[in-house]
Amino acid sequence: MAWVHMDSAALGDSVLDLYERDGVYMIRVDGWELMNGEYHESEDRLGELAAQLARRPDPDILVGGLGLGFTLASLHRHLGAAGRVTVAELSEAVIRWFDRHTKPRTLGDHPFRIRQGDVLAVAAEGSAEGPAFDVILLDVDNGPEPLSAAGNAALYGADGLGTLRQALKADGILMVWSAFEDPEFVGRARSAGFSPASLPVFRPGRAEPFHLVYVLSASPFRPGELDRFGLQPL
Repeated sequence: MAWVHMDSAALGDSVLDLYERDGVYMIRVDGWELMNGEYHESEDRLGELAAQLARRPDPDILVGGLGLGFTLASLHRHLGAAGRVTVAELSEAVIRWFDRHTKPRTLGDHPFRIRQGDVLAVAAEGSAEGPAFDVILLDVDNGPEPLSAAGNAALYGADGLGTLRQALKADGILMVWSAFEDPEFVGRARSAGFSPASLPVFRPGRAEPFHLVYVLSASPFRPGELDRFGLQPL
């Protein structure tokens, strides 16, 4: 069965397109696949790991990028009733599509707040009175370079990483979903004061990693933490 085009929306100089096939959704940006509901192992693992890595039992978590909602659903599934989750989504259309079409059934009735806007601005606003978040997840592009919007480049530069670190509590975690390795990004993260590690994500039946998650700790990792979560120090 072919994908059926559902809607289009502008995002800066880019165009987002929503497709549906047999109840599964996909979003493309300028013709490039950005996210596909048929494959969400990385998003599932991202939400699970964020809930596990939060170093407080009732964490404040900021998610950059709503997408199809799989990261959010996984996060709530593993948090249970704990914590407070804010999602920053740049595109009004993606929020509208989520409300009308793409919201995963597994999300249930868990409470969360969606803010339309730049996650960097939301992070800076949240830290105006001091570090605000235990975990910040960036799931807005295919890795630490802009794809969905040109302005996202600021997220992965030295200034953006500095802003995100200031928004984190002293032992907070920044997580970045990526389809590729980026040693230069790791170097910038280290210069911003993060302790960097990565988690390879595997698709069932495949020997090679499908994607990876950069895990950047605002403080040194605790003894045994890397091994417990399968993280690879960088």
